Amino acid sequence: MILTMTRRIKKPLLEFFEKHSLTDAEKSFILGCINSQKKFPQLTHRQWQVVCEIEKRYKNEQISRGRKIT
Repeated sequence: MILTMTRRIKKPLLEFFEKHSLTDAEKSFILGCINSQKKFPQLTHRQWQVVCEIEKRYKNEQISRGRKIT
């Protein structure tokens, strides 16, 4: 079985971004990507890289907040 990864911001990822307080630049970029998805089948490689970097940054932030420093 071959799995193909589509470079699209789908509902779960969009909901993840909505839960976090993104910077204005990040919000603008994500909205631009969503608008781009309406015209093209998927995001460019570079757009997808930036989306993944933003997601990773906020996932790491959640992990670091959850840890107690002793």
